[in-house]
Amino acid sequence: MSVRRALALVVGVLLTVGLAACTNGRAERDAPTASPTATGTSRPAPSARPKVPPVTVRELTGQVRLRAAATRVVALDWPYAENLVAVGVQPVGVADRAGYASWVGADPAARLSSKTADVGPRGQPDTTKIRALRPDLIVVDRTRAQRWVSGLRKIAPVLVFDPYRADMSAWEEMRTTFTELARAVGRSDLAAGTLVRLDATIAAGRRDLAEAGKADMPFALAEGYSDRGVPTLRMFARSSLASDLLERLGLQNDWKGAPDQYGFTTVGVPALNSVAMADFLYLSDARDNIFTGQLADGSTWKGLEFVRTGRVHRLGSGAWLFGGPLSAERCVREVVKALT
Repeated sequence: MSVRRALALVVGVLLTVGLAACTNGRAERDAPTASPTATGTSRPAPSARPKVPPVTVRELTGQVRLRAAATRVVALDWPYAENLVAVGVQPVGVADRAGYASWVGADPAARLSSKTADVGPRGQPDTTKIRALRPDLIVVDRTRAQRWVSGLRKIAPVLVFDPYRADMSAWEEMRTTFTELARAVGRSDLAAGTLVRLDATIAAGRRDLAEAGKADMPFALAEGYSDRGVPTLRMFARSSLASDLLERLGLQNDWKGAPDQYGFTTVGVPALNSVAMADFLYLSDARDNIFTGQLADGSTWKGLEFVRTGRVHRLGSGAWLFGGPLSAERCVREVVKALT
């Protein structure tokens, strides 16, 4: 081998080694820093996680602070389950799911997901089932589940609401509770839109009733059922949520009986003589409709003015008078349909 060729070979080897060394050095500088572990080895540094803002919700007992908007909610009364569905959140658990399906879920907009679990009766929820669902929020009605609250708080934060508060009307309470529950699940914008739609539905219903000559029409609203075989009526007083809604439609509640804390007056058929000149609207379970069953052939019932003149109106099964904005919308549609 000539001297010139030998020198060229040596220079080529040296250039190759130098390039590799430079490349390795740059790779080490550009590599992500590693953090030592407890055992002395290294691992990649974790990427920064976005901060999730906490949520503060007002409820009956004060303010409840949640670490973040809740996503797994157990509702121990139907209005709260319905309110969650209204803003696009399916509860992971609900009390008396079958009852909800019968009374509230008749409207497709309020139906529960097939994945929503039943957690027992509304007045006696099964805490073992609730715990198994790993909720990050539980919502209760004070009048049904107050004695369970302390135990439930060991599972998850609890919101306590009361639809029969003395410091606000039933209408104001319904809207306030809906707004706060929507805040708890991060859906305030959807809640605001739902309330706007409800107000528009009421305004349209009021116009329809006025055009049908029903403006300022007196009404009586009742829920009828059998109590140990005795026909019984619960008359909705002006303090009730349902009466407030119908009066917003331009109707006038003719029932003057003293209500209980829930907005009802429980009476027998003879008491209806005091509202004989009103249009009579009623709700009843199809399996226990006293108005077409037990009362139909009775002289007292048949002698009432609104019966003799054909002013008795049954509200359809889609009307549930104890819920939130979705129920109120359905009720407006049922009342307008019945009276026009």
